Amino acid sequence: MNHFLRIFTILALSSGILACNGNKQSAIPEALKGTWSGEIEDLGLALVLHLEDSCTMDSPDQGAYGLPATLTLSGEDAIKVKFQGIPGNVKGKLDGDSLICTFSQLGLKKRLALGRGPIVRNRPQTPQPPFPYRTEDVDFEHDGVKLTGTLSSPELSRPEETTAVVLVSGSGQQNRDEELMAHRPFAVLADALARGGVASLRYDDRGCGGSGGVFEEATTLDFADDARAALRLLRARGFNKVGVIGHSEGGTIAFMLAADEEGAPDFIVSLAGMADRGDSTLFRQIERMTELQGAPKKIASIAAKASMRKLLKQKSVWMEYFLTLDPAPYVSGVKCPCLALNGDKDSQVIPEFNLSKIDTLCPAADCRLYPGLNHLFQHCTTGLSNEYSRIEETMSPEVLSDILAWIRHQ
Repeated sequence: MNHFLRIFTILALSSGILACNGNKQSAIPEALKGTWSGEIEDLGLALVLHLEDSCTMDSPDQGAYGLPATLTLSGEDAIKVKFQGIPGNVKGKLDGDSLICTFSQLGLKKRLALGRGPIVRNRPQTPQPPFPYRTEDVDFEHDGVKLTGTLSSPELSRPEETTAVVLVSGSGQQNRDEELMAHRPFAVLADALARGGVASLRYDDRGCGGSGGVFEEATTLDFADDARAALRLLRARGFNKVGVIGHSEGGTIAFMLAADEEGAPDFIVSLAGMADRGDSTLFRQIERMTELQGAPKKIASIAAKASMRKLLKQKSVWMEYFLTLDPAPYVSGVKCPCLALNGDKDSQVIPEFNLSKIDTLCPAADCRLYPGLNHLFQHCTTGLSNEYSRIEETMSPEVLSDILAWIRHQ
């Protein structure tokens, strides 16, 4: 859910490449030496191999670089790169100036064509310095866990005259920019807000970037507590009004905070926030994605049921909590102003089961459905996750403008 409800079908399987280790390899022939990159077919995930004196691997779309891997050679033109500690590998053979490979993991097999050179992503919305506003590295603590982030404030503004927001990311471990597939949605959003006179605090998830703690031991409740600590920091800084903008699971956390009896934010913005139960959301997500890939409704439902059975077997404290999480009581308990947005092509937090529910449970909420936008609020074709990396737009300018205008109106 990017970052947002993470893709619990194919992307959840492929994310295992982040855990590889080991550094065993044979002497690499000159014909194979260098950097090779490409995208896993149908997944849209980039994979980069560095074949020099050692073999290392990057998964730039997941923010992982320099991962040691085990390389086995077959003659002068064929390789096998094995992921250590988890199932999975890449097998390939030199074909002209390309490495034609097969990516395999947990029964999944996908074509992977690698060409020479690094992967290049064009992200025109990513802010570049110098910035016409102030940025400050900050840290705050909750229950012994130190979290680090960036506070962006309008130039020459005083806190007592400025509105500030906490940006809360979606599920899955993410840095302060909510970085996924070279997109940095929270950096783009913070930039738009600061240029429009609104301050923001975005922070690294537990165990990510400069933040401490163990991500794998935390649930949505823990992440909500982290967001509360961020709110307290902004209040301690003396900002006039303090709100929360949450994406996907972060949107649900915004509802949780808005339902607090004490210390609730002055307003919230839900970006594709989940209002349906966790298990229902995941089932419908898998079902919708399978349908969008051409499967009939009945087959998609069977596939979703099979995937859910696998998810129920996962030994994850986050998953165990998330599957039974029902945001409805929190949504109905919201008393502050609320803006809730969804794209009509969102295949992860599907609007007809979530935005419509927010509209019913919280009649005062300003609910807006955007045609042609996906879960990341990009203009898209299908709404499938394999488009995310191929789309240059990080976030719709209309959505950025509407968020800023709504906050300023508060």
